[in-house]
Amino acid sequence: MLMTSAEYGYTMNITEKSDVYSYGVVLLEILSGRSAVESHVGDGAHIVEWVKRKMGSFEPAVSILDTKLQGLPDQMVQEMLQTLGIAMFCVNSSPAERPTMKEVVALLMEVKSPSTEEMGKTSQPLIKQQSSNQS
Repeated sequence: MLMTSAEYGYTMNITEKSDVYSYGVVLLEILSGRSAVESHVGDGAHIVEWVKRKMGSFEPAVSILDTKLQGLPDQMVQEMLQTLGIAMFCVNSSPAERPTMKEVVALLMEVKSPSTEEMGKTSQPLIKQQSSNQS
């Protein structure tokens, strides 16, 4: 298993809470479009530190999102920002303050809006039809 957690590098101790931290890092990578450590950008800060700096600045939280995601409908952007909050909960510097994976799943389920679910139901047959034609 590839460990993306900076925490693992320091402690060499794998726990459920370090797995939650790693999951939070993956969420941050997906939402921001950045890798965990980008040495060619800025000071090569770890993504967690980069996001914390951005959140502590006067920039809007949406500036953390990948620019490809920022043009989506407002409802979807709001869901991504809620997911960003969950990711930051996962990478809390105090392992005791981090949620369990069961709690993370419950939080992510709450983010899903009924309108997004309906969009998924509507587009699903089209996706299946396209994939079956490509076979």
